[in-house]
Amino acid sequence: WAASQNSKAVAVNNLGKWKTATQMTALTLLLASRDPSLPAQGALVAPGVALLYVSTGLAIWSLVVYMRKIWWILLK
Repeated sequence: WAASQNSKAVAVNNLGKWKTATQMTALTLLLASRDPSLPAQGALVAPGVALLYVSTGLAIWSLVVYMRKIWWILLK
């Protein structure tokens, strides 16, 4: 969207990629924690939830970085 508003494209940063990686890892751990055949299923819950919090923080950080880059476009 921002690129269509102006000839200067807003570069994508790596925060979104890190957010997605932590989110997918967290979901994998949380889904695996539901598998009764795993001997340590309870041990997967805490890291999974922690990674969800990290993912949330990265999403907010990425949003702030992106909004700072396109704020002048939004004010037009």
